[in-house]
Order: sequence, then structure tokens, then C-alpha cells
Amino acid sequence: MKKILLSALISLAGLTSFAQTITNPLVGNSDDPYTTVSSVETNKQFTIVTLEYTAAGENAWAQLNKEIYLQTDLDNRHYNYIKSEDIPLAPAKHIFSKEGDKLTFRIYFEKIPATAKSINIIERAGGSNNGSTFFNFYNVSLEKSRGDVMTGRVIVDSVMVPPVPNGGGRLSFSDNNMAGMLGAMGPVFGNMARSIMDAQLDYYKQPGKITEVAKLTKQYFDALVKEGFSYEQAIKIITSDALLPKAIMGGK
Repeated sequence: MKKILLSALISLAGLTSFAQTITNPLVGNSDDPYTTVSSVETNKQFTIVTLEYTAAGENAWAQLNKEIYLQTDLDNRHYNYIKSEDIPLAPAKHIFSKEGDKLTFRIYFEKIPATAKSINIIERAGGSNNGSTFFNFYNVSLEKSRGDVMTGRVIVDSVMVPPVPNGGGRLSFSDNNMAGMLGAMGPVFGNMARSIMDAQLDYYKQPGKITEVAKLTKQYFDALVKEGFSYEQAIKIITSDALLPKAIMGGK
């Protein structure tokens, strides 16, 4: 009896050691504005992604292509689709009755390594030229959730001091209160800025993204020259008014 119980405990420990779940993960970028990643779970057999789609209008529809796959930050290997729940596979469609209706569904993939820190979810690489959107999500964090970025708001609310009305009935802050507020808000905005910058950097680390930016910058330069700017003026414009945010370019 003791041997059976011990075996059961070992088996249970083995199953739980493979489980890893993140809820509402931070997403670097997405090709589908109507869908959010609710969770990513890796167990002993699969990596399971739960998505929630919100209908953009009446008779909106959703479907899944079984060519969808995962990639991790570790390498370019594809972790393929195994099965899905609560969403039809193309060419079948789920038709929504009205705008705002939601569809939550789960997709099972081959299990990713436990050392992965982020994934890409790719239904169709490169998107579509006919206006269709696909379930493409880039740099989905397996360590940070969207709530982590919003914790700064809670901190600010907890240290805010009520303003003191002056004689004219308008609200103002005393110098001490204002200094305290600014001092408390500094770390909050710093953490938010770092999170945004990390997400941007992760996005541009994707294969081919830097090449796309380089091509776009070259087109920008050529367009400036074509419009009559000198080479020196065009170079000054693209370095002072870059297409990329200064956080990415290393500016202050």
C-alpha cells in the first residue's frame, strides 16, 4: 500500500513539474486588433494558447487555419498545431450575431521548451493583402503579464495627496505635496518606460524586422531627395526625425 501511495505521489509531482501558465501575457505586437491572448500554458504534453476574439460588427466571423504554429525566442523551430477547441477550422466559420460578442477558444501546440521566455504565434506569416487579419502575435511574454505594466497606477493612487483649494475656488497643490507626488511618480513612469522599451526592442529583434526598417528609412531618404532636399539636408532630417521612436534608436 505504501509503495502504491509513493508511486502516486511521484507521478503527481512529475505532472506538476511540467506545468507553467501565464495569464494575460504582455504582447509586443499583434496583427489582429480584435483578439487578445488570455493565457499560455505549457504542461507535460502541450503548449496551450487561449485567445479571446471580439466581433467588430454584425455578421463578423472567425476561423482558424491549422497551419498556425509557435516559435520561441530560443530558435526558429516551428511548434505545430495539434488540435483546437471552440473555434471551427477553415473553411468553416463561426458567425457572430452582433458587434461585441466574444469567442474564447483554445489551441494546442507541440510542447515548447521550459527555458523559453517568449513566443510568436503565427497563423499566417506576412499577413494578408485582401484586408483579412490573422492570429499573429509577436513577442508574447512567458514571464510578464499586462497587469505588471499597470501596477504603476495603483502606486500613484495610493500616494496622491488631495489638493488644497485656494481663495479663488480653483485647486492647487502645496509645494511639499507636489514634490512628494513627483518623487513617487518618478519610479512608476520609469518602470512603465522600461517595459515599453523592452517590448519595442523585442519586436525589432524578430527576423527580418530590422531589414524592413532599413528599407523604409532608405525610401524615406530617397523621397526627401526627390522632393528637392539636398543629401546633407535629407541626412539631417532622417537622423533628427527618425521613423523609429527615439527609445529604440538610443536617443534620450
